Amino acid sequence: MAHDKLLNPAKQRLQTGKLYLRLYHGRKDADQEMDGWGFNGPTFGPLAAVVMTYLTTIRIHGVNPADELWLETTRDMVRWGEDYYGDFEIFVAGADDTV
Repeated sequence: MAHDKLLNPAKQRLQTGKLYLRLYHGRKDADQEMDGWGFNGPTFGPLAAVVMTYLTTIRIHGVNPADELWLETTRDMVRWGEDYYGDFEIFVAGADDTV
C-alpha cells in the first residue's frame, strides 16, 4: 500500500531538506471537548506535493509518483485510522527533526 511507504515509524530521523506532513492535536472521539493539545499523530513523507481539494480531502504525493495517499476530513478534523486530528503542519525537515 502506498500509505505504508509514506508513513514514518516513530523515533526515525527525517531527511534534511525534504517535505513532510504531520498530524497533531489528536483525539479518539470527534465530539471530545479538548482542554489540552491531545496527542501527536503520524508523520508522512518525504513528499513531492500536498494538494487540498475543497477543504475536504488532502492528497499527499510521495517522491515516487506511485506513492499517493488521501486524507479525508470529518467536520473540521483530519481522520486517520480511528483517530481525529485538529491540526496538521507541512514542513521541510531540519537536521535534527525526528518523528
